[in-house]
Amino acid sequence: SSGVFLSSEIAKVSSLSSRDDLKHLSTILRRFVQEGLIERHGDRNGCFRVRDDRAEDIDFRNAPTESLPIHWPFEIETLVRTLPRNIIVVAGSPNSGKTAFLLNVVRLNMEEHRVHYFSSEMGAQELRDRLSKFELPLEAWSFAAKERSSNFADVIRPDEVNIIDFLEVHENFYQVGAWIKEIFDKLRNGIAVVALQKNPGSDVGLGGQRSVEKARLYLSMEPGLIKIVKAKNWENPGKNPNGMEMRFKLVKGCRFQHDGYWKRP
Repeated sequence: SSGVFLSSEIAKVSSLSSRDDLKHLSTILRRFVQEGLIERHGDRNGCFRVRDDRAEDIDFRNAPTESLPIHWPFEIETLVRTLPRNIIVVAGSPNSGKTAFLLNVVRLNMEEHRVHYFSSEMGAQELRDRLSKFELPLEAWSFAAKERSSNFADVIRPDEVNIIDFLEVHENFYQVGAWIKEIFDKLRNGIAVVALQKNPGSDVGLGGQRSVEKARLYLSMEPGLIKIVKAKNWENPGKNPNGMEMRFKLVKGCRFQHDGYWKRP
C-alpha cells in the first residue's frame, strides 16, 4: 500500500473478524509504527500513513549552467532566467491580456520547443479567431492545442513547454497550491506556465500566497500594466527584478505595445 490507509480496511481485505485476530493486527501495526515503516495520520483512530523515505539525489556538480532558451513578451528574459522544472504563474484580472500573453509565449517559442497549450475555455473556432489576429498565417503556428479544464498534472509533458490557460478555481481556493505542486512534480527538464484569475487590485491570483509558493517567476497583470511579483533567478545578479512594472497597450487583442520600460513604481 501507499499513502493513507485504515486498519479496518486491512481487517476487511484479510477477512479478520475475531477479537484475537483484530488484537494481533493492532499489535503488528503498533510494531510497524515503532520501526518507522508507518506513522499515525490525523485524529482518526486506526488511520495510518505509509512512510516514504525516498529522495532523489541532486547532481549539482554536473548540473548545466545555462538557462533554457525561453523567450517572453516584454523581454522578461533580460531580467529573469528560466530554468528546467520552473513554474511560471501569470495571474491576471478579467480582460488584462492573460490569453494574449500566453499565445505570445507560444509564438515566441514554438520554433525552438515543443509547446503544449491547454485551454479551459476556448474551443477550436475561438482559438482560430484569436490566432488570426496575429500577423502570422494559421499554417505557420506549430504547437499542440488541447481542451482541458482540470487535473492538468495528468497531461503535463515533463520535458517540454506546457501552457495552462487557465487553472479554474471556483471554490476551495486553498487547494491551488496543491494543484500547482502536482504540476511541478510531473516536470523534469520542461516548464509549466500557469494562468490564474485574480481580483482587480491584488498582486496574486485566486488561492492567495499558496499560488506563489512553487513559482520561480510570478507575474501579475491588470489592463495596461504587468508586474513582476516574484523572480527567484535573476539574469543580472546586480539588478533585482522583483517589484518592477511595465505599462503597455494591447493592440488588436494580440500585440503588446510597450509604454515605457521596466521600472519600479
